[in-house]
Amino acid sequence: MTKFKRNEIEECSTSEGFNKEFAVVNPTKMCQPMGAVQAMMGVKNAMPLIHGSQGCATYMRFQLIRHYREPIEVASTSLNEKTVIYGGEPNLLKALKNISEKQNPDIIGVMSSCLTETIGDDVDGIIKKFEDANIGKNLPAMVSIPTPSYAGSHVEGYDKAILSLIKYFARESVPNNKVNIILGNLSPSNLVEIKNIMKDLNVEPILLTDTSENLDAPLNEKALKLHEFGTSLDELRDTANSKATISITKHNDSGAKYLEKKFSIRSISKSMPIGIRNTDIFIKNVCKVMDLDIPKKIIRDRGRLADVLVDAHAYNYRRKVAIFGDVDMVIAIARFTYEMGMMPKVLCVGAESPRFREDLNELINDMGYKPIILENKDLFDFEKVLESNPVDILIGNAYGASIANKFNIPLFRIGFPIFDRIGTQRIKFIGYTGGIEFVDAITNMILDFYYDDEGYKVEDKELSFDPQSFDEYLFESSAK
Repeated sequence: MTKFKRNEIEECSTSEGFNKEFAVVNPTKMCQPMGAVQAMMGVKNAMPLIHGSQGCATYMRFQLIRHYREPIEVASTSLNEKTVIYGGEPNLLKALKNISEKQNPDIIGVMSSCLTETIGDDVDGIIKKFEDANIGKNLPAMVSIPTPSYAGSHVEGYDKAILSLIKYFARESVPNNKVNIILGNLSPSNLVEIKNIMKDLNVEPILLTDTSENLDAPLNEKALKLHEFGTSLDELRDTANSKATISITKHNDSGAKYLEKKFSIRSISKSMPIGIRNTDIFIKNVCKVMDLDIPKKIIRDRGRLADVLVDAHAYNYRRKVAIFGDVDMVIAIARFTYEMGMMPKVLCVGAESPRFREDLNELINDMGYKPIILENKDLFDFEKVLESNPVDILIGNAYGASIANKFNIPLFRIGFPIFDRIGTQRIKFIGYTGGIEFVDAITNMILDFYYDDEGYKVEDKELSFDPQSFDEYLFESSAK
């Protein structure tokens, strides 16, 4: 099987002549604290605290509220010019005191920012100083999470939050016959689907972390309080006694590796269970760990997804798609669209990752052609490439709307953030059932945009696929 090396992939991304190095315009990623805050949103009775300027916490709340349409609490130490010069210790001490006394959380997740990382505040030392000064009081757990905004992305921020929580809480005791599942930045509906799969398998999971109830809550007065649902501190402690830890996103497995190294808990890190192949792998891994047979209901759900793929194939076959967003999501969606008969033509991610390239090589060998890869690029680069490489559909978050409008193609909204639609809590693409909803939604979008009411192609919206040029493209790719 031919393997494409990194320089060959990079040749695809630079062949268009847009190797822009001077700036980032419309990035395809967000800063680390954003991911850490989302992880803390899934912990029961938790308060995220950003040790930085007021604007940092305001930005997190702003993005999360307009995406989830739910009240979001993010505290801030509100650093200013003076504290930047003399250090932010007094502000952090005061913030810990105020939160502990007024909101009474079970846990405070203290996230650093670019500001505090630059000036060198010792967050762990300041927390220890506060605890020493309040010996005998019923203090919440205080977990330091290093998340410099100038490095990595929200994906790494989520990963660091999970690692910090596990390091702080995990304690070895009695085996629990459970499976830890590290989730990543997923919608509440996707988490519910993971729960349903585990229920069908009769396996009790510990979700790291569970936002399914907190970020899709009913309207009542409790919405104004700290989250009463989510992963409990007892569950966090019990992670050291599980049968295995499964990371459903490859870039969020630091906590799993820590548990494996310290407590000999088996670590499994695979691609997102999106589509038939990846969901098969996830379910087989759970069944192997727990020594189970695959239930008939799971097999039936798989067959229903296969049936939907056949039903929609006539409309999806060889539709060219461009996908942008988080690394794990982009590669998983690319493979699923390929299973649907589509052609992933342009893939854009805002980071560099050897794991992404490994999965990409595998996908390229399965497809038989090389898509254009934009690694560690932004939406400006993405837009420039699309000018000379037309596609039929964009898949990504709301920041792709202007690009879709420019090229008069539909945008299938997925990922984070989505602020120009409601119902993002209910977007589901995980597992067989989520795959069915994904295929239905994207196929109906194609029908709505490219076909008239009778189901015939609309002439002025003819798809950009050219069979002859595609055959030539395949020939040239195979020759290379």
